[in-house]
Amino acid sequence: MRTRTRIFAAAIALAAAAPMAVSQAPAAAPAESRMLPSAAASYAEYQGHVTQIMNDELNSAAELNKQVQTFGSANVNQLSSGWISYGAILAAQNPEFAESVRKADADYGRERMMLAFKNEMGYARTLDGGEAALQAALSVNAHETARISQAGLMVREQSFTMQKFGWAKSKAADPTKTAAALKAASGEPKPVSDAFKQAFSAPDLNAVLASLTTSPATSQSIWDKVATLTVSAPGDAFKSISPVVAAPNAMTVKPGHEGSANRMLNLGAQHVLMADQTYSDTMNATMDDPTSRGCMAFAKQQFFGCVSSATHNYSLAACIAERALQLPKTQTESIGLCVSQIAQ
Repeated sequence: MRTRTRIFAAAIALAAAAPMAVSQAPAAAPAESRMLPSAAASYAEYQGHVTQIMNDELNSAAELNKQVQTFGSANVNQLSSGWISYGAILAAQNPEFAESVRKADADYGRERMMLAFKNEMGYARTLDGGEAALQAALSVNAHETARISQAGLMVREQSFTMQKFGWAKSKAADPTKTAAALKAASGEPKPVSDAFKQAFSAPDLNAVLASLTTSPATSQSIWDKVATLTVSAPGDAFKSISPVVAAPNAMTVKPGHEGSANRMLNLGAQHVLMADQTYSDTMNATMDDPTSRGCMAFAKQQFFGCVSSATHNYSLAACIAERALQLPKTQTESIGLCVSQIAQ
């Protein structure tokens, strides 16, 4: 059941690409100094945790509690902004969209462009290539959230099978205190590790993302196909990725989630223009998505409630499956549902 490539830090590397593959602008600033790669690292780190829990069996109370801490302490604001930023990076890879953004910038001027981005969240989506760029981001998101559900199912199955072991049938240690500690930890911003920062400089990231968004459908998520990344060789992270297949049918943004989709396109356009160098406030405001943030905040509250009421250790595994991940074909409030329900 554990045949997938093991990664943790490699997940972060994918989110770190700047859209240089489609850019005709002067050389961009180093990826580490750009806003979207840094923000997207929080979502990529979450995907890294998903991979880890899919690859590693929960064989002890210590390992289970470690995973409870890992998923429970994630900062909702960073996770939401990271997800929006990652989608924006994907959208920015579309050549037609990127070119139309630059053309509009040349025609109307940077000041008017940034004012349009600030006052009309759906503006970038009206530019040539906007819908195609959005489709690429949505298609990739669909594959990535499907694996979150797969991980949730695997962990729930473990919550059943582990009940034959004494450690899993033991009472959970002070669940109320654990939940309170997780709630406090999740309110603190989480720094990006040095390994993830080094991954931002991987030279082949742009080519990978450009290929991915040209034909975004694949039988597996891109996170499953990335080789193990070492701090000493971040550029080797994507050497094992195989070509992706043809794109699926167009996806439709679900009612109530148009704002999130528009923010991805709007933010992607600002990324193309490297607006983070002079208009960081506008970019920060754009990546602050109330829909996903509110959903994730509620899901985290449900997770804390689940942990606080857990009677035995195996119950904690169920909390991870149902709230920190997602169960297939369910509408239970969870982190996975918050990022999967944008489109259908």
